[in-house]
Amino acid sequence: MVYLDPEPTINRLKEIGAKRILLQLPDGLKPHVFSYFERLSKEFSVIVSSSGFYGACDTGTRDEYGNVDAVIQMGHTIIPNVNYKVPVIFEEYTYPVTDNFVGMDLSALEKAGYRKIGVLYSIQYREGAVKFLEYLQEKGYEARMGKNDGRLKYQGQVLGCNYSPIHDLDTWADCHIILSTGTFHSMGAQLSTEKEVFILEMSEKSELHSMREEADRRIRKRFANMARALEAGKFVVVVDTKVGQYRMKLAEKIMDEIRNIGKSAILAYANESNPVDFQNMMAECIIFTGCPRVATDDFEKYNVPILTAQEFLMIFKKKGNGKYIFDEIVNVDSQ
Repeated sequence: MVYLDPEPTINRLKEIGAKRILLQLPDGLKPHVFSYFERLSKEFSVIVSSSGFYGACDTGTRDEYGNVDAVIQMGHTIIPNVNYKVPVIFEEYTYPVTDNFVGMDLSALEKAGYRKIGVLYSIQYREGAVKFLEYLQEKGYEARMGKNDGRLKYQGQVLGCNYSPIHDLDTWADCHIILSTGTFHSMGAQLSTEKEVFILEMSEKSELHSMREEADRRIRKRFANMARALEAGKFVVVVDTKVGQYRMKLAEKIMDEIRNIGKSAILAYANESNPVDFQNMMAECIIFTGCPRVATDDFEKYNVPILTAQEFLMIFKKKGNGKYIFDEIVNVDSQ
């Protein structure tokens, strides 16, 4: 991974007159924490967040950022349409391009007759995605990166809660290919489109793997979860207090809808979704309006159905006419 020089960040902190800094590092970058902390500490009072965090939507709790002049978050990209409470400096990290993709097996595209390809990436692989797009074009494919909305910084970039570049190209593309590691981003990509999504797994030899079957299994589980929610009478509608996930207006809309169908509901704040908290409330169904991946990825941790806002609207308001709708965050409310 490319390790950036901290001097531009130090200069920026001096420009804004920052004295006390919160430093956030994802687990993959925490081995660098001592050297980075020591350099920053020569100029500023620095405290490191030991907690895990979810990306640019999660720049610390009120207690943390309420006592600092600025936040440095390493490894992620700004969400342009979020109103951060204190200045946040995002230090982007990208893996260097070590694979020229020559000789890569593209038979899955050939067998399906796919010629128009949408190229996506999680932010660490932005440089690789540019090279891969060029490689596809050299091989005779039409390849593009879709336009981003206001929650993303770059064309072709995706977050676990936002796949706007897919939607930009969906009527044009035959399929989409995402450069990433693991299935977190690729699963979300496949849930957000009916076109086939392939992951180009960057931690292994360059090979394409379709996400369609795995996503179909996930969707079947989501519909089963939604069916259980039809029997619920007591709902907890959860507002995530993270600055980049705060959707109070949406939560209030859901509250009104629940009352309109004659069921009981309470509105709750949470910074982390803890299943035990909702068990203690005797909740029969949870509607989580923050990160949609809490409901779609972690639902087996809960003893009651947990739904996204879109899933609630699908079953109680018949939105989508039976088609699964992945809940994406386009923008959030100001706090």
